[in-house]
Amino acid sequence: MKNITNITRLSLLVVVVACIVACSKEGPLEADYVAPNELPANLVSGSPLNDRILSLYDDFGIVVYTDITNPRMYEDLVSEEGLNISEERMPADTTAAIIYINMIEDEFINELPLDNRNLVPRNFYLFENDLIVGTSSYNSYEYISKLWYNSNGDLTVGGLKNEEMDSTKLKQTFYYGLSNIFRNDATNTNSFYQPFVDIKTDAAVYYWQVNSLDSAYEKGFLTDNQNLIKSHQQDFDLFAAWAATTPNSTKDSIFNLYPMVRQKYDLVDAMFRQEGVDLDIVNANWEESPYNPENN
Repeated sequence: MKNITNITRLSLLVVVVACIVACSKEGPLEADYVAPNELPANLVSGSPLNDRILSLYDDFGIVVYTDITNPRMYEDLVSEEGLNISEERMPADTTAAIIYINMIEDEFINELPLDNRNLVPRNFYLFENDLIVGTSSYNSYEYISKLWYNSNGDLTVGGLKNEEMDSTKLKQTFYYGLSNIFRNDATNTNSFYQPFVDIKTDAAVYYWQVNSLDSAYEKGFLTDNQNLIKSHQQDFDLFAAWAATTPNSTKDSIFNLYPMVRQKYDLVDAMFRQEGVDLDIVNANWEESPYNPENN
């Protein structure tokens, strides 16, 4: 009887250990925090914008928030940190919001490999405001898009205004956010993000040294807007946004003159390739896209 009991206990132990081992294996990247993606209670059909929001939700389970009376439009992050947009939050212009929702489907979901579509944020928050935080030029940070802290499922997007809408920047919001998701993975941090930072550290280059576009390129940055490159994370993610929308001829001319830009680009590009996303293909598709302002 004791033998039977011992065998039973041993069998249970084997099962538990097997479960622990299986659970410890690395799987596909997932959100650190699974944000609820429930349609707002007051969202009803009958307007072009609401109908487009509902159709995206029906097809992909993605919620787009545009109503600034919704409390979730002010949370931004699920930690003590926050995206404190410098100005009063303004709702996205309707036409710009509809175009952006179309781009979520056409320029992001449909462009990703099937096994990476689970990484598309489940909730988008659209504003007219540009995503600029801070109270002065010394502490201002600007973002192409803002992934919520500890949540790969929530993305805040600004600049959605009819008259000054920049569809190239809207395209960049997807890959800027996706870069953030990828580099949050510990393996990618060690293999790609940290070497990216090391290049800057070894060369002793800093954002505050940039005072022109040429000086930016010389120091391995992509812009002379210091607010876009103040943090290593901003600098890294900007390379992904730039890679998705910059013609190869332009990239090659910069690479030939500024080797540090090429070094940093190669690390971001390699990270995306490891995750199954070829930024060269993304870029080639953008060259032919009807959303590309160069084609209109």
